[in-house]
Amino acid sequence: MHVRRASLIALLAAVLIGFVRPALAHVGSPDVFYEGDAGPYHLIVTVIVPQVIPGVAEVQIRSQSGDVKSISTAVTRLTGPGSNLAPVPDIAQRSPIDPHLFTSALWLMEYGSLQVRLKVNGAHGGADMSVPVPSFARQMLPMPKWLGVLLLALLSGLAIGAISIIGAAARDSKLAKGAPVTPEARRKGRRAMLVSAAIVAAVFYLAFAWWGADAREFARITQVFKPPKLALTLTGGNRLAISAADSNDPVIQQKIMPQLMPDHGHLMHLFMVRTPGLDRMWHLHPEAINREGAFAENLPPIEAGHYQVFADVVDKSGFPWTLIGAIDLPQISGAPLSGDDSSGTAAPLTATSSPSISKVSESSDTATDVLADGTRVIWRHDALRANTPMLLWFEVQDKNGEAARGLEPYMGMAAHAEIIASDLSVFAHIHPSGSVPMAALMMASADAGKTPGAMSAMNMPAGVTMREMPPAIVAPNISMPYGFPKPDLYRIFFQFKRGGQIETAAFDARVN
Repeated sequence: MHVRRASLIALLAAVLIGFVRPALAHVGSPDVFYEGDAGPYHLIVTVIVPQVIPGVAEVQIRSQSGDVKSISTAVTRLTGPGSNLAPVPDIAQRSPIDPHLFTSALWLMEYGSLQVRLKVNGAHGGADMSVPVPSFARQMLPMPKWLGVLLLALLSGLAIGAISIIGAAARDSKLAKGAPVTPEARRKGRRAMLVSAAIVAAVFYLAFAWWGADAREFARITQVFKPPKLALTLTGGNRLAISAADSNDPVIQQKIMPQLMPDHGHLMHLFMVRTPGLDRMWHLHPEAINREGAFAENLPPIEAGHYQVFADVVDKSGFPWTLIGAIDLPQISGAPLSGDDSSGTAAPLTATSSPSISKVSESSDTATDVLADGTRVIWRHDALRANTPMLLWFEVQDKNGEAARGLEPYMGMAAHAEIIASDLSVFAHIHPSGSVPMAALMMASADAGKTPGAMSAMNMPAGVTMREMPPAIVAPNISMPYGFPKPDLYRIFFQFKRGGQIETAAFDARVN
């Protein structure tokens, strides 16, 4: 009977965990988008992460050519013990409608930095690819009242039935067939029912206590993986002090911020966006000032206003974090931008904004932003629908409308893009390789003893490291894989480097 109840309780816990929705983590855009090469095969990979852990992730792999015969997928840790011990792979299913599309489902069983390993077989032989995936739960919602009442009624019915069966067995087990029930037998049956009722009550108490403790621990873990809060303080007129807020979980303060690894050559990428218009954006790179994870940045000239702040960092395990905060700034008179720091300007974005997009066909849109020096940036994309993986295509032209020359790597990538929802619930920092941090990709490649397959997605030769790239090797046509997580009005800042100058184009997108 105890085994039976334990099984039922486990089932109920599983049902409860199923009622969980994504929270606004990393920030509001949890799925993984990646474009790169598995040997001779160019692939676009989307990992739709589960809402809870353990949970099932959906993996979509699109081949750019028809020479891929089969793909298998497996999940392991990104690095360390177990990273080279992949389970039995799942065979991806080829779509009967689109022969270039393969899908599979993988269980993510633990939190932290994982990787999806792909084995590709095709006309050119076999090849491997590793895609880092941050695995974390989002949010737990209360169980619906109707379901709670139904489950409690079923449990109560089972308990009453069990108590009755035990009482009847104790009362009637020693009676001869057809013999009347004696008072002593009735007393024996009642005593058995009282004892069994006490045992059932104790089991109920312990089960609900365990359930509550497990739910509190689950809720604590979901809080840890929500976007941590930033503490921001302006001192000395233009010096911004940055750290994790004191109210955060100690895990953030003690185990993550002091143990960061460089991503694109910097420990932190700080994005400051003036609200509500999203009309000014700064992409800065603060320096660490102590071993506890505190940073500081001498701000450039910045206009007064209320700024939403996003800070991208990657911890030593390869897990990406985006810390969020806000600050009211006066007019800042700082030193001019230098190094990799950059800024962008656009018209205010409002709820009634009409994106400057010219329709060219029923399935494709285009928009153009002309920069101050006459450079033209054209954005082409398919129809914008929420929760749909797509490629965002950008083309850089000179003032005469010709393909631009002199494009250079910007922090090791062909370009960077920041995608922000009008209500600030979504922030994503992506590149031609997708949403995967370069630091995590390097870890996955080093762990597998391979050259990063994303080098082709950077529009750069394979085998060239971020700090070895010669100038003027970036093509003027750049694509980035992404999927908008919800319907909204978005602003996209597209950043690239040309002739030693970092330039920023801005586009608006209404996603249905």
